[in-house]
Amino acid sequence: MDYPKYEFYVVCQKMNRPVVDKDYVERFNIFQNWLVSEGVFKACKKHLRNKKKFTFEELQEEIERIIRWQEWSRYEYECSAGPAFPRSLDELKKIDCYWQAEPNMKVITEMCIKRTKEFLKEKKNDR
Repeated sequence: MDYPKYEFYVVCQKMNRPVVDKDYVERFNIFQNWLVSEGVFKACKKHLRNKKKFTFEELQEEIERIIRWQEWSRYEYECSAGPAFPRSLDELKKIDCYWQAEPNMKVITEMCIKRTKEFLKEKKNDR
């Protein structure tokens, strides 16, 4: 693996599974998308090299942009949510992975910095 194991789970519909299958919804790690993991790792390294030039707030915005770019309004990252027993489909709201992650960007950013530091330290010790 060329980057740390970042983890943040959201609810997502499994692709190519019929809705009648009781396991059609899963917990999905938004960092399973390698473009997200790789982009976040590069951004975290940039932040750790110079925290004055690339602040925590800028890093948080970059991580949000990366997640939004990959997991916002894309079918494979969407599912419906609503009442347990909806009377019509109008009662359901379509949500995606980005919508679920967006209010947690500060926590996600802090976790990514921590995992990046640990990963780089391990990599350095392995030399």
